[in-house]
Amino acid sequence: MNVRVAIRGYLSRTLQWHNRLVLQESELDRLLPDLAEEHAHAMANGLLDMIEIEFLDEADVNRRFFRIGTNPAGMIRPWRVL
Repeated sequence: MNVRVAIRGYLSRTLQWHNRLVLQESELDRLLPDLAEEHAHAMANGLLDMIEIEFLDEADVNRRFFRIGTNPAGMIRPWRVL
């Protein structure tokens, strides 16, 4: 099954980059850890403070977006992780 996603990187609520991907669902387990490592380095170096993954085929807006970062200003109802 194909999964269409949009991945965006933000710094201070300003879009830094935007990529669209079409992946096989089975590829997500391989891709997500690599993306997480790449984005963590960008955050640690001050290049990004939030990553947003949008699942383009998800009709439920409450499940369509996944955001993670260190600046909650651009997030809706952020959860603090300790």
